[in-house]
Amino acid sequence: MGMIGKIRFGGMKMAVLPNGNEEEEKALNFHGIIPPVVTLFDEAGNLDLELNKRYIEQLILRNINGILLMGSSGEFSSLTLEENKLYVREMIKHINGRIPVMVGVGHTSLKEVLELTSYAEEQGANGVLVVSPYYWKLSDEQLYRFYSTIANHTVLQVFIYNIPLLTGQNLSVELIKKLAEAHPNIAGIKETVSDFGHLRQVLTEVTKVRSDFRVFSAFDEHLLPAQMIGAAGSINGTAVFAPEISVDLYEAYQKGNLAEAEKKHRMISKMMELYTFTPTFFTAMKEAVHQRWFDVPAGHRAPCDVYPADLSDNVASLLKTFLMKEGVQ
Repeated sequence: MGMIGKIRFGGMKMAVLPNGNEEEEKALNFHGIIPPVVTLFDEAGNLDLELNKRYIEQLILRNINGILLMGSSGEFSSLTLEENKLYVREMIKHINGRIPVMVGVGHTSLKEVLELTSYAEEQGANGVLVVSPYYWKLSDEQLYRFYSTIANHTVLQVFIYNIPLLTGQNLSVELIKKLAEAHPNIAGIKETVSDFGHLRQVLTEVTKVRSDFRVFSAFDEHLLPAQMIGAAGSINGTAVFAPEISVDLYEAYQKGNLAEAEKKHRMISKMMELYTFTPTFFTAMKEAVHQRWFDVPAGHRAPCDVYPADLSDNVASLLKTFLMKEGVQ
């Protein structure tokens, strides 16, 4: 792929390729399986940039369609602003345009969100994932102001992040529809909701006013049913340590191979046991990443360096059951 320039197009940041290859341009759009990667630390709890680069290589080798840096499972809440920027800069530089990069810019302060958004844009990200402010419950009018301010601040694709489990507030279909209609660069949403009906309503209602609006499922067991009603892809946790299974499911469904898609769906549903191993689910995800690909122990930051004594054994058992039996290395 040659050098990529950027232009504004309907408020969105689009790739301009010197050979005008539409297939290459399409490849830069977010779709398919986008792992919300964990952030790896050394045993002292410091960022291990080289290990993170090696980890991202493992994911890219397994044909993921994009990547999310600094999402919830990326522990953005555990990093300082300076560490966040260092990690984002080094990872985007390492990825070097091979896959689309989405950057989580979550924070309770709008000024911090805008700063992180600007930084992601400067470093070459393709989009940002914006979680609604947590701690206080906000009105739809306040949330509209929040997301509108961010959309007006950047030419990047902005993805709304709806995760009521952690924010304490579910974003209404009416709010999402209003934002999508008003801001062309609000390109889609990540729906981390247990109520599948909410995801379906967003797909049904928002696409009436924005046919290009992309809905991504998040809970692993929603991957297949969401595909069946028109979702653009999935930003799901098990893809962090077992991307092949999600990628195979997505590709099988795209090809109309429902039997294979159903097989992978059953595997993924059973793999969700991992979320029961520890309340901070990224701790178990990180353990799985280390056990699968690295010969060094997973590093954690307090208070998340306290976890069940049987975590390692439980993760090892899960990996043996669902990866080795499938012949995955």
